[in-house]
Amino acid sequence: MPIERLKGLGPKRAAAWRAAGVATLAELLRWPPRRHALFPAATAIAALQDGAAACIQVVVERRHGSGRRGVVATRFDVKDESGAIAAILFGPRWLVRSFRRGERVLLRGERRPRAGALEFLVRAWLHEEELPDSSEPAFQPHYALPEGIAPRLHRRLLRAALTALAEPLSKEVPPWSEPATGARSSLHELLTSLHFPRSDAARSAARRAFALEAAIAVQRRLAALRRTRARRLSPPVAAAPEWLAEYVAALPFEPTGDQRQALDEIAHDLASPAAMARLLSGDVGSGKSAVAFFPLYAAARAGRQAALLAPTELLARQHHATLASLLPRLRIAAPALVSAGSEAAATRRPRDAMLVEAPIVVGTHRLLSAPVRFHDLAAVVVDEQHKFGVKQRWRLLEKGRRPDLLLVSATPIPRTLAHTLFGHLDLSLLAQRPFDRRQVTTELLVGDARRDLGARLRAELERGGKAFVVCPAIAAAEEGARRPVAAERIAPWLRRELGAGHPLELLHGRLAPDEKQRRLDAFSRGELRVVVATVVVEVGIDVPDATLAVVLAAERFGLSQLHQLRGRIGRRGHPAACLLVSADPSDEALARLEKFARIDDGFELAELDFELRGPGELFGTRQHGLEGALYPEALLNPELVALAKQLAPEPQCGRKSALAKPFGDPRVATSAGIW
Repeated sequence: MPIERLKGLGPKRAAAWRAAGVATLAELLRWPPRRHALFPAATAIAALQDGAAACIQVVVERRHGSGRRGVVATRFDVKDESGAIAAILFGPRWLVRSFRRGERVLLRGERRPRAGALEFLVRAWLHEEELPDSSEPAFQPHYALPEGIAPRLHRRLLRAALTALAEPLSKEVPPWSEPATGARSSLHELLTSLHFPRSDAARSAARRAFALEAAIAVQRRLAALRRTRARRLSPPVAAAPEWLAEYVAALPFEPTGDQRQALDEIAHDLASPAAMARLLSGDVGSGKSAVAFFPLYAAARAGRQAALLAPTELLARQHHATLASLLPRLRIAAPALVSAGSEAAATRRPRDAMLVEAPIVVGTHRLLSAPVRFHDLAAVVVDEQHKFGVKQRWRLLEKGRRPDLLLVSATPIPRTLAHTLFGHLDLSLLAQRPFDRRQVTTELLVGDARRDLGARLRAELERGGKAFVVCPAIAAAEEGARRPVAAERIAPWLRRELGAGHPLELLHGRLAPDEKQRRLDAFSRGELRVVVATVVVEVGIDVPDATLAVVLAAERFGLSQLHQLRGRIGRRGHPAACLLVSADPSDEALARLEKFARIDDGFELAELDFELRGPGELFGTRQHGLEGALYPEALLNPELVALAKQLAPEPQCGRKSALAKPFGDPRVATSAGIW
């Protein structure tokens, strides 16, 4: 049933849900709570004790609020059979209107003496329609909801839908319920326990059941994608294993064991009857580029063409420069650069045909445009693959005859997730580093400790070091109501702090490509010692003698993103430091940053980031459907994944239910799906 037909939702709220990926009632009912708030059995007002947490089930007698703007104190006079008390709730003014006179409510908080009287300070509450049927504890679901969706309305709609569908859903026992929970439970029972459980055990069992359903959907989709692995339409590069020795000899360093294994796997793929479809994932500084360049070389060595697709102009230019220095040693012509700021693009009108003559071309999204043509595209490498959609990658692949494909993940992907989420691809993982003598320390500057930042920067520059200062935004206007921590505001302050002897420049995505490159080159040569940047420096920027990374408002960055920023320093074994600066982080954010400071393993941090934030777009997981975003354990829990693989082939796991196609149809896979 389309979500628009749900009574009480309205077109604007339906549009908000569709934007979040929810199009049907089935998907809405499977949108799980982020957590549940526990309301213990109610205590009589007369039995309350000062400072002791308790719940009271009472009737609202009178209400009023004080204050005009922002947070106001809402006061209720409430009573039960044992007595009366004043209840105080701090929140926005609309809360006053949400409590009706005569309404029965459940309040959680504690009693406290104030001005010679007693009052009940409210921490959480349940309205009358949410009260439990008995004196048992109650669980209130809390959701991560799209903007414009009110929590109370959402809970009301869920209750109404479960009541209206009680009969058909009670007759259906999903085939995955017993393997997940050990008991045959109806779909209605599981959905009710997912949202409005009677116990924590029921909540956990329902969550596991729907996570297994999601895992089965993922496995069925991956199986369909694996079946799209087609034979080549053009000859394989049969000599690739022989050319590998030439390539390794031309590298300016000795490859690690992980790199050698990945190179062997790629060489075998290039020579095999099926086109390569491989994912390369590695830690920061593990040498992914050196591995990723090999299929480009092999295609060119065979007299054919290869393309490297990068998401940003800066990264494309970095790869182009590296290849330009490597290829002459292999007797391959210099690579071409095709991007919005390249000379080739600047001299052409947008619709002009562009036939690529070079054996290797490096480019940005410009490579995807229809006018760009190849003679014989044999290999495609996509860097930072999660920043390109399936359709975008397919547009480049269509320019050849089923070319070999290597996807490169800049962010380390948790090992379990890599084998689950990208199970339709062959995997190469790099954990070792060619320069594994990293001496990078990570330190937190929180609160008043931030005052030392200017002195720390000056001391580093006087020792001959170079520093990145990374801000979460370019301009203050992007910060909204929060205190600005923007590059355009920080740069003038730093100029005053450091003095004229230490010139600095801004580096961000709004600069023209040539200007960005000029400033980065000046930083590399040492003409600049400080760069105030945004996350444009997160990936692909190679300044080997950079020794200090300062991340301002560090609590606003994910752990994997922080790890990438930290990876910009100490890249050749030089001692380096990463300073995480935060004004007033929450306890949760501070604990997360402290964990980051202790961990230098990118895969371990990726696991932690995944658990804390969910997959989201972090690894490009949304291309595998809504289920992976809502139930991360469907991708990450080894036991659940193994069970899903076992159940996925069974026909009953693919049949329609009373809520048809809960996560879309996992059997649908186009010929482009594998990419």
